[in-house]
Amino acid sequence: MTRTLLLLAALALLAHGASLGHGFVYDDHRFVERNPSLVDLSVGRALLDPATHTADRDRDVYRPLRALGHAFDLSRWGPDPFGFHLHSLLAHVLCVLLGYVVLRHLLGARESLAAFAGAALLAVHPLGVEVADWISSRGDEYALLFGLAALALGTGWLRTPVVAAGLAAPCGALAVLGKESAAVLPLVAFLAVRMLPGAAREPDASRPDGDDATRRWVLPAALGVGAVAALVLRQVALSGMTPVQTAPHGGSHATQTVWAFFGLARTLVHVVFPAGLAVEYPQEAWAAAGLAAAVPAALVGLTLAALPLVLRKRAPVPAFLLAWALLAYLPSSSLLVTLRSLVNDRAAYPCLLPLGALLGWCLARLPALRVRGVPRRSGWLALALLLALLVPLTWSRCAVFRDDASLWSDVLARDPSSVRAWVGLAAVEAERDPEAAGRDLSRAVQVAVPGSKQEALALVRLGDHVLHRQGDPAAALPLLEHALEAARRWRERGVPSLDELDTAVSLAEALTRLQRYDDGEQVLTRLIAEDPSPARLWLQLAGLRLVHAQMENDPDLLDGVRAALDEALRLAPDDAQIQQDSQRLARLLSGR
Repeated sequence: MTRTLLLLAALALLAHGASLGHGFVYDDHRFVERNPSLVDLSVGRALLDPATHTADRDRDVYRPLRALGHAFDLSRWGPDPFGFHLHSLLAHVLCVLLGYVVLRHLLGARESLAAFAGAALLAVHPLGVEVADWISSRGDEYALLFGLAALALGTGWLRTPVVAAGLAAPCGALAVLGKESAAVLPLVAFLAVRMLPGAAREPDASRPDGDDATRRWVLPAALGVGAVAALVLRQVALSGMTPVQTAPHGGSHATQTVWAFFGLARTLVHVVFPAGLAVEYPQEAWAAAGLAAAVPAALVGLTLAALPLVLRKRAPVPAFLLAWALLAYLPSSSLLVTLRSLVNDRAAYPCLLPLGALLGWCLARLPALRVRGVPRRSGWLALALLLALLVPLTWSRCAVFRDDASLWSDVLARDPSSVRAWVGLAAVEAERDPEAAGRDLSRAVQVAVPGSKQEALALVRLGDHVLHRQGDPAAALPLLEHALEAARRWRERGVPSLDELDTAVSLAEALTRLQRYDDGEQVLTRLIAEDPSPARLWLQLAGLRLVHAQMENDPDLLDGVRAALDEALRLAPDDAQIQQDSQRLARLLSGR
């Protein structure tokens, strides 16, 4: 087995090793590079305070293990992205190795090709790049790594059920703290001990007959206890938070289920033909085509989901592997947990192991080839050929994640209508070529679906650019007004946007520069009346009132400045940026 593990590790390193030379990309900036909480992050704060997981106001993403991993890298390597990528690469290699061991344990020694194929596909498939080579996706690696450890324990790897249960429960909890989609682990373990004869040890005459029955129920139950405990902790930490990541398709639960099976069918196509992969798929374009357009693919996905029920007695091994892949995919694609997207390459990462094993199971049953009269194992030859084809594809996909420019350029090459890609490319060009950034943002507004959240995003980014880069508040004003109106409409429909606060702040600034102080204050006070908790609104209000007082030379207005400034300090005593900006305003106030 040692040589097999070394070969699998070499495959994973060969396919993904180039990521060690990459920088921080896209979400890495908010989760890692600009996140001040990582400097002194404790376990308790990571578990209970989602604000420590990111530098922005997104509190719907709860990834405590990822944040702790990033904090470790920062303390060990400093801000150099090499150490972060090395951590992610090693975590991927561990997932591959543990995946092989678990498959060998579950399927038995006779299915060695299935076990190797599962681990090898996880090691080199291009769908794994978005997790293995993107620092921000490390939570998916932790979920799979601890999930495999929990699955090994939960299906009877250890001889004593009580000891195994005691170890499986915390592993299951850690998997869910890596990513909540790992909550399906108890079901996977239950199916394993029910469907696979190799998932539990053979009866032992030295043990009571009831031990095997106990193993079948107690250990999956232990995984359930660990998963539920982690989910409860997640709900406690997110208590009072407003979800902001919502599906572009919307609709009833039945509609969302159809879209989820649509995504399942498309993801399986990507597994079989890994071409055209993208960070940003045309989700809104698919949704705009209507539910009827998704039904054929959804029926294919639903049919695949029903196959394990059909095969469970005649072919338990492929039935289990397919059921495992489906259980791993559905919550990762947000059907069971957060409902946010149609197709997401990260959702395929935990599916590659069972799908690869299913492929190996099929290849092992191919008839032997005779080369010069000598029989050859055709399944192993076919797998070697497949891996040789996949490795170059993974190299090419890995290069996409080198930096922000390569990432967004790749998205636009595949989908010129991607608003997020135009906005992302503009952010890259903002410093070196502001004119090009302005053209990119204008293009984003042009390609956005009218009335969509993406249009609101493009409008506020263009308005900010015109206001701050071009210094033209009059031209920025209609853009920002339109963006704020769109954000309010979406919030009234139950789909809040993180950009609404930024839009209001920029709009108030534009009105202030145009000396329309009352209108600017009205924009801010309206949002404050709806939600007085954002300190940034109070800080912006203090700045507006200070400018107004200076322009009108009216000392009576200074009381309003002090009141707004005090409220901002009270609401965010630990926010370094708020404190810094407040001190700057206080100095201006005292200098007057």
